[in-house]
Amino acid sequence: MANNKIVAGILTGLAAGAVLSLILSTKKGRKAGREVLNKTSRLSDDLKGKFNEFVDQMHNKVQGILK
Repeated sequence: MANNKIVAGILTGLAAGAVLSLILSTKKGRKAGREVLNKTSRLSDDLKGKFNEFVDQMHNKVQGILK
C-alpha cells in the first residue's frame, strides 16, 4: 500500500512540474515543456508497468508458497 502512495506522489510531482513548465514558459519553453510532458508520460507508463510486474511476481510467489 505504501508503494502505491510513493508512486502516486512521484507521478503527481512530475505532472505538476510539467504543467508549471508549460504555463510559465515562452514559445521555445513550451516546446521543451511538451517534451518534458511526453517523457514524463512515458516514464509514468514504464513505472506502472514495472510496478504491475512486481505485484504479479509477488502474487505468484505467495501462491507458490500457499500451495
